Amino acid sequence: MSRHSRTAFGTARRVVDVAVDRQVTFLAAAIAYYAFVSLVPALLLLVVVATAVFGETIAAELVASTGEFLTPAGEEAVVGAVSSAGGRTGASLLGVGLLLWSTLKVFRGLDTAFVSLYGGEETPGLLKQVADAASVVVGVGVGLGVMVAVGAFVAAADALPLIEAVSVLALPVLLAVVFLPMYYLLPQPAIAVREALPGAAFAAVCWTLLQAGFQVYAAGAAQYEVYGVIGGILLLVTWLYLAAVVVVLGGVVNVVLAGRGTGGDDSGEAGGGGPAAAFDGTDHAADRQLQQDRDRPTGMNGESDPDGDDGERPRGAPDVAALEAEVRELRSQLDEFEDDVERRTVDKPEVESELKRYVRSRMRRGHARGWGPYLVLLYGTVLTLAALTSLQGIYAVGAIVVLGLSTLGLYTIFVVVGIGLNLIETPGKALDYARRRGDD
Repeated sequence: MSRHSRTAFGTARRVVDVAVDRQVTFLAAAIAYYAFVSLVPALLLLVVVATAVFGETIAAELVASTGEFLTPAGEEAVVGAVSSAGGRTGASLLGVGLLLWSTLKVFRGLDTAFVSLYGGEETPGLLKQVADAASVVVGVGVGLGVMVAVGAFVAAADALPLIEAVSVLALPVLLAVVFLPMYYLLPQPAIAVREALPGAAFAAVCWTLLQAGFQVYAAGAAQYEVYGVIGGILLLVTWLYLAAVVVVLGGVVNVVLAGRGTGGDDSGEAGGGGPAAAFDGTDHAADRQLQQDRDRPTGMNGESDPDGDDGERPRGAPDVAALEAEVRELRSQLDEFEDDVERRTVDKPEVESELKRYVRSRMRRGHARGWGPYLVLLYGTVLTLAALTSLQGIYAVGAIVVLGLSTLGLYTIFVVVGIGLNLIETPGKALDYARRRGDD
């Protein structure tokens, strides 16, 4: 692939990127709406003026020219709207005001679109927009006048050979002349005529192709027309939308070729440039980045310090005494922290000793003790109830006396056994006490 083809491909890709970034389709939709609103008033005004100046024949020719981009049903609807004799006088008065308003809205929309394309920080004021719109209207009007004059000459010389072919080839040139004032006057800041030419030529060629395609469609639409008048209106709106897209894309082409709004503003000149301007801007940006990397502070290993400040410079050695004082304060804080941790931490040997003492005491207390009195009481109660139930008289009294004495004797035995067990545990308790004293 040659260098020129690579450059053309890169330019086309940047045009697409800028068009997507600047939302060209949205801007074109707004312009198409205002163009659609201004279409009928413009036709009404043209018919009235043409009828008053040139007669009914010229007016009929103007209305018939809409058939180039409308279906037959749509053409009939437009003819019926603008040819009504009853409303033509009132429409002429109302049409002037509505035409001026809608036309200015179209060119104000174009002004806003060009501000967005050229990366303007704020939209111009209302007076500035109206002035730009009026200037463009005058410029486009002059261009249309030239185009109409040439068209009339071509129509008069239709019998001459090659005139038709020349007229087809001359149409993009005439359209470029019509579009040139718009691409020259609307951008802010102001640009040179040379910078406005590529977009005007691009829009003229695309407009010619678009018009040819719609003429082919409109010529064959009568055979399979389905939606009638609605279909004609939809076709007209679609044509206006695509035409607006073409016009705005012409501005995008100028922006990309001049390097404006695409990263090449630093190196591109205000009066021109070209595809190389964007590349020059990229090279200069790379050089500035390299220079910043050279000036950036480096670490001990010679690596770039990403956190270093470009404005910082060495300011001498720090105060050694202040650093030593800060170190001593940090050490004291660390010692206090360690002491606090030691106080809150339990030693393992102490925990083991406490657990062993607790287990031994619980094992000793697990022996049978404390339940002797209850067992003796149960013994005496059961036998007394049995004696009262089974015996009577003196025998019952004797049985109760015997049971009382035996219960007292049994209780005495249990008390003696408990004392003996406590005496047996005394050496263990003394050993535990000695161990606790030793641990303390």
